[in-house]
Amino acid sequence: MKKHSLTAIALILLFLFFLYFSAENVKMQRDNEKTYILADAVIKSAVQAYAIEGFYPPNIEYMENNYGLIVDHEKYVISYNIFASNIMPEVEIFLK
Repeated sequence: MKKHSLTAIALILLFLFFLYFSAENVKMQRDNEKTYILADAVIKSAVQAYAIEGFYPPNIEYMENNYGLIVDHEKYVISYNIFASNIMPEVEIFLK
């Protein structure tokens, strides 16, 4: 009877361990997807600005103020490097 109890406890602990890491994996995938969506939104806003105004925006704040871009600055850090106003900027998104 004692072996069955230990086996049951071990199986429950194994199940909880699996459940925890599965939830963490889903959270990580969701955060990665949100990062890709934000990067796409930044690029689309920059291209839209270029099409309308003839130059790429100088910074992220410009796109937030003029093109409706929404960024959660408490969660993300955006590297927006612009070489010239007529060359597509480099965009990188990082989770804080």
